[in-house]
Amino acid sequence: MDKQRLKILFQKNIEKTISEEEKDEFFNLLAEPGSLSFLRAFCREIDISDNLPEMPDDASQRVWANIVAQKQEQSPNSKFLSKVKWNRVAALIAIFLMLAGGYKYFTVNKKIQVANASLGNKIIKDAMPGHTGAILKLSNGDSFLLDTTQNGTLAKGITKSSQALRVNGTSDTAYATLVTPLGRQQKLKLSDGTVVWLNAGSSIRFPLLFKKNIRAVEITGEVYFEVNHKSNQPFIVKAKNQQIEDLGTHFDINAYSDESFIKTTLLEGRVRVNRRLLRPGEQYANGEISKVNADAAIAWVGGYFQFEHANIETVMRQIARWYDVKVNYEGKISNQLFGGEIQRSLKLSQLLELLAGTGIHYTLDGNTLTIRP
Repeated sequence: MDKQRLKILFQKNIEKTISEEEKDEFFNLLAEPGSLSFLRAFCREIDISDNLPEMPDDASQRVWANIVAQKQEQSPNSKFLSKVKWNRVAALIAIFLMLAGGYKYFTVNKKIQVANASLGNKIIKDAMPGHTGAILKLSNGDSFLLDTTQNGTLAKGITKSSQALRVNGTSDTAYATLVTPLGRQQKLKLSDGTVVWLNAGSSIRFPLLFKKNIRAVEITGEVYFEVNHKSNQPFIVKAKNQQIEDLGTHFDINAYSDESFIKTTLLEGRVRVNRRLLRPGEQYANGEISKVNADAAIAWVGGYFQFEHANIETVMRQIARWYDVKVNYEGKISNQLFGGEIQRSLKLSQLLELLAGTGIHYTLDGNTLTIRP
């Protein structure tokens, strides 16, 4: 193992100056025996995990197994996923180092000394993560539970596969509504080739065939679009009192009713929101346009929670939707801010183990999660 090279690449990874070629080299070095122990010691040298308690080896090994699994996964064809793949591997490495040497990586506004992160926490009944599934409602009254419906043709022009629900277009002017209950997400390909992902607790109403000069859909919750741009047939998304017009683009709309305002985040191309033009990396919210980490807004599509300076209520709203749990708070709600990325494939108890290191205490009893300071 080239320790000096590993040091250099690790520091570049933290500073986000590492190249794609160097990322491959970095991961290969990490896979060598003794590399992780060496990095933990190096972190203490450079004051990354000073004097923080170490987790048991089995916890560290579980996270390391997740890192290896992530590296070996085949990337989906979606452009944005390949673009952020290595960012996620780097985030998992950070989680490993956090578990192996301390919990500092999961707190943004302060460092908390933790003698026993699990003290006072209870898991009475665990909650499983969400999965692919939805309810398809047709205008003729037919309804399909996609969780249990077999793959194949569901109705004229509509087929289901393990990857997505596809609308092939018919001569009908009928509409359909796709609903993802809490704990579900679903991919949909519309008749014009536009690809749509619905997050948990969301819906989209769409025609089976776009016929007129304008393609229009209506949504609730959170939906990510990769629009098949057609200059002579604008694509319009209606969300509550907002109208978002595609100008050749990939974008995410977060319009949950329990959020303070609708957020439209642009990843690629251009969109117009309430007559305001967005550029890649910008978000429109509450009448203002700001620069954001656009990849973080759609981390959920690739199977991750990603938090950036998020308070506990923001974190728990996302958790509640994906795990289909009700969150209660006892005592004073913490004003602590959180940052980091966590796999959505974890059991809720595993995710809570990570958050426990920040000083949050909890009781999980099936579909009820109680948070205490």
